[in-house]
Amino acid sequence: MQQRWAFSLVLGLGLGGAFLAARGSQSAAVPTFTKVILDGAFRAEGVALADVNRDGRIDVMAGNAWYAAPAAEAVSAAGAWKRHEIAPLEPFDAPTGYSNAFHTFALDVNGDGWPDQIVLGFPGDPAIWRANPGPRGGQWRAQQATPTTGNESPALARLVRGRGPVLVMGTSEERLSWLAPASSPSAPFESHPISTPKHPSAHRYAHGLGVGDLDGDGRADVVSTQGYWLAPERPGETPWPFTPVDLGPDAAHMAVYDVSGDGLADIVASAAHQIGVWWFEQRRTEAGRTFVRHAIDDSFSQSHALDVGDIDNDGIADVVTGKRRWAHGPTGDPQPNAPGVLYWFRPRRTPQGVTWTRHLIDDTSGVGNQVVVGDVDGDGRLDVASANKHGVFVFLQR
Repeated sequence: MQQRWAFSLVLGLGLGGAFLAARGSQSAAVPTFTKVILDGAFRAEGVALADVNRDGRIDVMAGNAWYAAPAAEAVSAAGAWKRHEIAPLEPFDAPTGYSNAFHTFALDVNGDGWPDQIVLGFPGDPAIWRANPGPRGGQWRAQQATPTTGNESPALARLVRGRGPVLVMGTSEERLSWLAPASSPSAPFESHPISTPKHPSAHRYAHGLGVGDLDGDGRADVVSTQGYWLAPERPGETPWPFTPVDLGPDAAHMAVYDVSGDGLADIVASAAHQIGVWWFEQRRTEAGRTFVRHAIDDSFSQSHALDVGDIDNDGIADVVTGKRRWAHGPTGDPQPNAPGVLYWFRPRRTPQGVTWTRHLIDDTSGVGNQVVVGDVDGDGRLDVASANKHGVFVFLQR
């Protein structure tokens, strides 16, 4: 079978906290974004980037639809992106309901060179993958990838050396696992343990999960709000060593990278259903590894998705997150009806510590359960894609 590839241009957290950074001198101008509405309907809360039709342009997947990118000169034009059905479109009630796609990932599951789609629906439900039909077109054949899912912040990550991207999430027995396509595309994904069974981080409604090299040994580790698992040299069929640490309340995706510039990987997280965005500074003492929590923002709620990327091209990853409006309906969670904001946060390293500056991208959309940072239009600058209860959007950096 051919080698499988992930097709999201930047998987951000799904690449173990890696980010796309064209290192160079910092521009004096603050980046701005042009909003492009791909769909005004509630289609999904998961989104992925991939060249679906292999025409050299980055397209957008969101639940039962994908949106074909137009030529570069029309990429920001209203109506220029063409919607195609992956499966029959369904109506979803935005204020009180949910879609059937909490998370969407792009991966060549069957090794035919075309990006397929992985969809995780309501927490606990089976995950499916849909085979890209390629040049013949039409709707995509669906197969079950795994019978159950856990944790509302799964990742598609380069976790294991010598393998392509794998899924990291909760599976049966509430065990945190990594999953990869089987040698036969018709078989369920192969599951390998990270945690022991009945771990809180693998519960269907658990929140907060991330992948990145926490200890600097060159191997990707796994973090949750409960603690971290350091990757063994040769991951097998036994659980990874776990260190319990309080890494905050229920979170969204957790980014692992060196925020402060001291050579130690830190952790960035946000409140999925409460208020706040924060980072944990890693420190080393004779007693071991500790984490100190610092606030980034405490002004808005429901930041249920987070990604990182070097938005301003200064060599340091910035944080992109926003509000998942109506995450628990119009009466649940703090500030449920506040505007659907989408922000990027720029860190600055100073002798006194790290400071953060918030920049507004949009205030009438927000995030769903995913937000993706990547160069959508191929101009070398990072853009943002989001699917949520207000529609499907790309925000092109200008």
